[in-house]
Amino acid sequence: MEFLNNIKTRILVRLSILFSILVFFSINIIINNVFNSSRIDFTEKKLYSLSNSTIDLLKSLEEPIHIRLFVSGNLVKEVPQLSTYANRVETVLKTYSDISNGKISLEIIDPKPFSDYEDRAVGMGINSFTATEMSDALYFGLAATNSTTGQKNIPIFSPERETFLEYDLSSLISELSQIKKPVISIIDNLGLQADSRIGKPEQQILKQMREMFVVEKVNETTNELNKNTKVLMVVHPKFLSDDTLYMIDQWILNGGATLIFLDPYAETEISRQQGMPPMNPRSNLKKLLDTWGIKFDNEKAVLDSEFGFRISRNLNGRDIQVTNYPWLNIRGDGLNKNESVLSNLSTIVMTTAGSFESIDNKTDLEPIIVSSQNSGLGDAQKAGNPEGDPRDLLPNIKKNNQNLILAGWIKSTLNSSFKDKDKTQILKSQNKSNILLVSDADMLMDRNWLTQRGAFANNGDFVLNVIEKMIGGSALSDLRGKSTSYRPFDKIIALEKIAEEKFLLEEQQLAEKLKGMEDKIRSLTQNNEDDIDILSPETIEAIDGFKAEMMSTRSQLRSVKFDLRRDVENLKKWVIAFNVAILPVIFAGLALIISFRRKKSSY
Repeated sequence: MEFLNNIKTRILVRLSILFSILVFFSINIIINNVFNSSRIDFTEKKLYSLSNSTIDLLKSLEEPIHIRLFVSGNLVKEVPQLSTYANRVETVLKTYSDISNGKISLEIIDPKPFSDYEDRAVGMGINSFTATEMSDALYFGLAATNSTTGQKNIPIFSPERETFLEYDLSSLISELSQIKKPVISIIDNLGLQADSRIGKPEQQILKQMREMFVVEKVNETTNELNKNTKVLMVVHPKFLSDDTLYMIDQWILNGGATLIFLDPYAETEISRQQGMPPMNPRSNLKKLLDTWGIKFDNEKAVLDSEFGFRISRNLNGRDIQVTNYPWLNIRGDGLNKNESVLSNLSTIVMTTAGSFESIDNKTDLEPIIVSSQNSGLGDAQKAGNPEGDPRDLLPNIKKNNQNLILAGWIKSTLNSSFKDKDKTQILKSQNKSNILLVSDADMLMDRNWLTQRGAFANNGDFVLNVIEKMIGGSALSDLRGKSTSYRPFDKIIALEKIAEEKFLLEEQQLAEKLKGMEDKIRSLTQNNEDDIDILSPETIEAIDGFKAEMMSTRSQLRSVKFDLRRDVENLKKWVIAFNVAILPVIFAGLALIISFRRKKSSY
């Protein structure tokens, strides 16, 4: 009987296994046929999911787009580290095609060596690379065309750009879907364009703008905008003629979207005269601002003890870490996340920025970027001095629970700043204005947000988002700013700043005392009364006394510096200990629990 029961059990097990296999294949067949375009993304960062803006963009396409993905068949074998990335690119592109309602067609091509497909890849601008010196050329790129002559490509899918895959693809499709690019007119007195005189390349923000829009520089001698201009961008205005100001005035009163970057001390301004510093680094748009009821003091810079950057600066011959209060790393409450152009951004960097204030109840100034409540105003030229001690600016910071406005919208009906200029002049706007004021022009330069490793701030994303909003489109705005390389240790930075402010006065007094004693010793050594090489006993005694006092002062200074760093170092030790120990402790605990349960079940 027991023998028969064993046979029945074996038969049931085998039937169960067979049934499970049949169910598995049946489910896969059903999913592949019925839910072909549906996918569930279990990855931590939703690498295979698309944002709502991309989905809206794909569903609204009217222009057919043909995408050719050139990927070598032996890519995974030759470069196995690209396996996951290649699979992700192909999967995401299929998702794009499925959502587009037939507007996007996808062709996957293996450009084998010396084939027509390889010639096609090269002809469409796809770059080749090799795994080794002896291996064949490999391809991993994309070329897309629309129904006319438009073509955009990604010559090679670089692993460094993987976090920006959706943005790159959606940007490419957005450009191809537009028959005509919007025109952006720009008045630039900062120097965003390339300058061969000093070997300065075109700034990345301007380069990105050119990829998405037609960017035209305004000729200040003719003062005419392109008739198709959608946005006027004014960068670091100064020495503008009345004719140019009048052109801006009338454009705004006629409802023209305007993005203005002012600066109380443009550290990065490129001089128009080779070899000469800029004549005046301060922006000046006072004539228009006064009429709009907006105050901008172009001699004062915002200083902020909470948002200030930690930097290394050589002071009195020593490299020390200090908080540079005029260099602002604005994040958290400094960015209005209810504002669409900032909703997905994490940090904006401004340097020696000014501030705006509404002085007319009729003018609505809506802040979107503000300083922390631990901020104040100081002399802009002193704040912008690259050799000065930022700690000297600390007394200007007032902890008065007031946020200073660094950027804001003007949405009001405005009057003209000119009277009886000509017969066609607009004296008052019919509708609310569409103006964004930003108090720093340096933020547009590469040094404020970009390194060779990538973006450490969202300055470029911010500018593109604003322009898109102004022209009525925001398809890419929630794709930007999701992957910046800068991840500050906020708690550590806060402790460093608190310690710096706490011990600043004592450190400065001791440093000054030390410098005074060194000067006295030098003076006694050089000015011996006997006018001979041998120092007098009195001088030697005085020098020994100063040396002893100097050694004591240095000891006190070291003690102060140690106290300044103690809390920070203790926190770092706890962070390291937690990160190093937490996983082993968890696994050890799990192992003990499993072991205990096994022993208990064996009894």
